[in-house]
Order: sequence, then structure tokens, then C-alpha cells
Amino acid sequence: MKHVSIPIPDSTSLWADATSAVAKAADPAHRAETVVQLRRQLDRERKARIEAEAIAERGLRELYESQVRLALLQRITDYANQSNDFASVLDLALKEICSHLGWDFGNSYIITEDRSAVTACDTWYAANPDRLFDFVEASRGMRFLPGEGLPGRVLRDEHPHWIDSFPDETWFCRRKEALACGLVSACAFPILIGDGVVAVLEFCSRKPMVDKDNILLTITQAGTQLARVVERERARAALLHDALHDAMTGLPNRVLLGERSRSAFERLPPDRIGLAVMVIDLDGFKAINDKYGHHAGDELLVAVAERFEAAIETLQGADIKANPAWHATLARVGGDEFVVLLDPLPDQLVPARLAAAMLEALREPVRHDGDRLSVGASIGIAHSEAHYEDVEQIRRDADLAMYEAKAGGRGGIVTFTEELGSEARNRMTLERELRDAIREHQFVLHYQPIFALDGNRELRGFEALIRWNHPERGLIEPGAFIPLAEASGLIVFIGDWVLRQACAAIARLHEGLRGSEPPFVSINIAPQQFLQPNFAQSVQRVLVETGVPPECLRLEVTEGVAIIDAERTRQVLEDVRASGVRTSLDDFGTGYSSLSYLQNLPFDTLKIDRSFIASMDDPKSRNIIRAILDLAENLNLSVVAEGIESPEQGAALVEMGCQFGQGYYLGMPLNESEAFALALPPAAIA
Repeated sequence: MKHVSIPIPDSTSLWADATSAVAKAADPAHRAETVVQLRRQLDRERKARIEAEAIAERGLRELYESQVRLALLQRITDYANQSNDFASVLDLALKEICSHLGWDFGNSYIITEDRSAVTACDTWYAANPDRLFDFVEASRGMRFLPGEGLPGRVLRDEHPHWIDSFPDETWFCRRKEALACGLVSACAFPILIGDGVVAVLEFCSRKPMVDKDNILLTITQAGTQLARVVERERARAALLHDALHDAMTGLPNRVLLGERSRSAFERLPPDRIGLAVMVIDLDGFKAINDKYGHHAGDELLVAVAERFEAAIETLQGADIKANPAWHATLARVGGDEFVVLLDPLPDQLVPARLAAAMLEALREPVRHDGDRLSVGASIGIAHSEAHYEDVEQIRRDADLAMYEAKAGGRGGIVTFTEELGSEARNRMTLERELRDAIREHQFVLHYQPIFALDGNRELRGFEALIRWNHPERGLIEPGAFIPLAEASGLIVFIGDWVLRQACAAIARLHEGLRGSEPPFVSINIAPQQFLQPNFAQSVQRVLVETGVPPECLRLEVTEGVAIIDAERTRQVLEDVRASGVRTSLDDFGTGYSSLSYLQNLPFDTLKIDRSFIASMDDPKSRNIIRAILDLAENLNLSVVAEGIESPEQGAALVEMGCQFGQGYYLGMPLNESEAFALALPPAAIA
């Protein structure tokens, strides 16, 4: 174990120290110095305690104020989260902030849509409204441009502004009222969303506004909660707008139109007069979509919507001077269809005038990538009357009028009448029955013989003519249903059936002839059928399936296909003729530009329209026929004259050099067995 030695003081030194201490204590000077030191120490401890208490008090005060501020912000936040009404949240926030900071007045301003000014929105708070009456009245309804007043400065600079003393601020426009009410100071703060001001809060007080950092922190955090309410309102408004408006044009959609239509109908007087519905369908829009693409079609729809809106505004502006105001709702309800709801109408002529203005607005083509896109419109109008039970009936009748306008050609305006309604309903019934006829195979083909007009009158072919074997009305001629089939698009299905049936029938005839020169069959092709994407391939497929030689099939088309798309027509004709099928231009001479089409489109045969044959006694008609024959000879085309009804007409055509003809004089349209018997030898018939 290690030993540690501890030194023991000398007894002599201990005694000396004790003696010295006693001597000092007995010295008066030493005692005074000790007292001074003790007093200094006590002062330092007292100051330290006071400072510690002040720090603790300040900390408690700051903690309390922080808790109060947090409670204030929590109340504003909770209410903001529970409410979607910005005005009510703003009202509560003004009251809470003024109460918390001891301010006398709080006011709010909203930014205008064009962001050019701030306007008081009449949401305010006053601790003592009676004492602040003049200032409150001066503040309500105020409007400030950027840089004007406190709110205008906030709008311009997008940050808070302060007034420390109203007597010193001569630029303040409400200074007189503020001083009269005893107000001393003011401040204004922006409510920001992103980088933009959406509202301004303005506060005024009878005492100076101190501790601006705390004020700035409190109101900035409150403004953040208010901004979230604005954002939710905007998001909700955007969703509601999208649900009620067309995404492409921004116009009201079918839903919003329905709501406004029903509301307008309910406002009508007992006689139901004063409302009109216009249905507008664009003419030629599908062709533009097909040729230039959907992007071009979308641009065209937007341009059309803008022109329609401008036409409405122009007419409304002109009518304000002479008539009571009327309201128009322009809606896009789908595709290229628009609807206009008009109410209340002081003048029953307003819809017709507006329709004419809309058609005029479409006269100037729309430019797209250097191209000029032209589109027209067909417009149907229906006026409210006492017998209508709801607005949907008016809309349906306007639809019927629009279809009647479209049936009459491009750019038509038709106003609904009861007579028109009866015709339209009959047409709708016929269309429904026509669909049933396609589904139930109620059609039959008759064949009219085509002869050479020389001395032998040799049978050269047949034209296939469709008939509808209606279960109740019997055999119906094509003129009674083909126009409707073309207008409804059903002609494509009917035309395909005719092509297959006629080819199958002529194939059966060829089997019975065996060795004789087979006659051809000529088939009318509607423009909609001819311009189907795979028409040429469909023809080739039918030829293969039925076994008909291509040269025994002739397809007849009119100038209507060229009017729709001349280049497409030329390509299809070339594809068809490349397979050996012959082509004919039907009703030649009736179109205003027949010669230009004949020059550019490949045909084998011209068919002279029956109208020229019927008027052959007129020298002008004879000259036209002679000119057609000379033209065909120069172009190496054969000619078939239609509608030969008498020996004199036949003889005159032979004299002029016409090669082929058909008509009641030469042969009536017959059913398959009767018609084909004309081509079979007697032994085959027996």
C-alpha cells in the first residue's frame, strides 16, 4: 500500500493568521470597505433578479400573444376550411383581426376581372359603427386604380402599405372623414395567389399601429387562409364551368342550355309567346374534316362560334335603340350543331334576322395553313306557342325545321309551321319504315332494256332500277324514297344491296346465254356510296364473288360526286376503270359545269338527260343534244339517250347519230324474269 503524507500547518503560522484577521476586523476602514462590497453585490443580484423577471415576463407575454395569435389564426383557418363562401370568411376575418389587434375598422376590396382596379365589396367591420359612420360610408363602394389610395398602392406594388399619421397624409382621399372620426393610422395588405393580388384588406385605428412585425406576421398568415378559400372557389367555379360549357369553343353546352331553356319557358306568360329556339347545322363541315383533318375542323368550329357570337352582339346592339332588350344563349350541343335560345322576344322577326346575320357571318372563308375553308349553315327556327307543354317540344320542332332547310340545299332558313311538322313527321315515319325495309329485304330490282338505235335495235344491256315492295303500300317508285335515303345516309346500304343483286342477276343471265354476247348491267351509284373509302375494292370483290366479267358492269354517277370532291372522284373512277369496269356520267347537260367535269374525269359513256329528250320539239334542246353528240364523238365516248317515249324521238336521235337509247317506247322496266327473257334465245325461254 502506498502511503500519503498530509502536511500539518505550523501552530505558529496559524496563530499569526488569526491575529491578523482580528486586527483587520477591528479596523474601521476595513469594515466600511466590506460594507460597500456587500452593497454592490446586493445591487448586482437585485438587477439580475429584475432582468430575469423582465425576461420571464416578456417571454410569458410573447408566449401569451403567440397563443392568442395562434388561436386567432386557428379560428380563421377552421372557418375557412368549413366554408366555400369567400365573403363570409372575409367578414369573420375582418372582425377577428380588428378585435385581436384593437383596431376600429376593417374593409375589403376585390380585384376586377381585368386586374385594372380594386373595388370595395361591401364586406367590412367597425367596432363602433355609429362613431365611424361617415368614414364607413365613404369607404363603401370605393374603387381605386393602381397607385391610388392604400388599396391602389397595394395593387400596384403587391406588398403592404402603412399610414402612421392621417394628419400628415394629404394624398389620402378619405382623410377628412378619417380625421373627423378620430382615426390616426391605417394599413393595407394584399391577399396573394401565386404572384397575383386577388383581394386587399384595409384596416384603420384611433391609435398608432406599433409592433409592425407582429402585425405583418398575423395578417400575412390570415391572408394565406383567405387565399385558400379563393383558390377553392376558383377550382369549384372552373369545374362547374367545365361541366356546363363546351371545352373547345367555351360556349354553353347541352346541360346549361337545358337549364336556361327550362327556366326561360317557365317565365313565359300564359299565352306562351316570347321565346324562340334556333337549331343550326353546318353545311360542308364533314368534307372539311375529311380533307384537312380534325384539327382544321376544330379551328373552324372555334371561328364559327366567334362569328356567331359577334353576330348576336351586333344585332342586340342595334335593337337596343328601338326595342326592349332580348337575351340570347348560343350553345354548341355536339359535332357541328349549334343552338340559340332567344327570350324574351319583343319582336317575332328577331330570330329570322339573326339567322340571316349568322349566314352572312359565314360568307368569308376561314383561313387554315394557307387554305381558305368555306362552310355554310342550315337553320331551323321554332317559336313558342300556347300548345307547347315544355321547351323540349319547341327544340324538336326547330330540329325538324333545320332538317327541312338542309334538304332544300345549303344556306337555308326555315321557320317551323304545323304543315311542316306534319310533313316532317311523315318523313320520319318513312325513314323508320325504310330502315325496316333494309333489315327485312323488302326491295326488288326491275331492269329497263338499253338498245342500239340502229336498224336492228339490238339489245345491249339493262339499267337496274330499284323498287320498294312495301308491305302495306305495295310497289313504291324510287323517287318516293331515294331522296330520303340519300339525306339519311341509308343510301349506302341500299346501294351496296343493289350492286350485289344486279351483278348476281346478270351472272345468272350469262349462264343461260352460253356463247352469245352478254348484255351489260348499268347501276346508279349515289355520291355517298361512290365516295366511301373502299368503294373500288368493294366493286372488285362483288365481281369476284358473282363471276360477272368487269366489262359487263357499268357504274353511273352524276356530277354530284365531283361537287363533293372532284379529285377523290377522279381517283375512284380511275381505280374502277383499271379493273375493266365501264363508267357513265348520268344526266349529262343538267349541271352548270358539265364540260369541266367531262374534261377532268375519266368516263366511257354519256347519258343524255330525259329532260332534253322530252323537249326535242324545241330547237334549243335539239341543238344541245346535237352538241352533246358531237362532243362525245370527239372524245371517243358512247352516248345513251334516256326517256325515249315516242317513235319520233327515236327517229330524230338516230338521225343525229345517237348510238344507244332507253325509254318507255323501247322497253318498260320489267322484273328480272320478264326483262332477261328479251336477251334469251327462244329455246332457252321455252
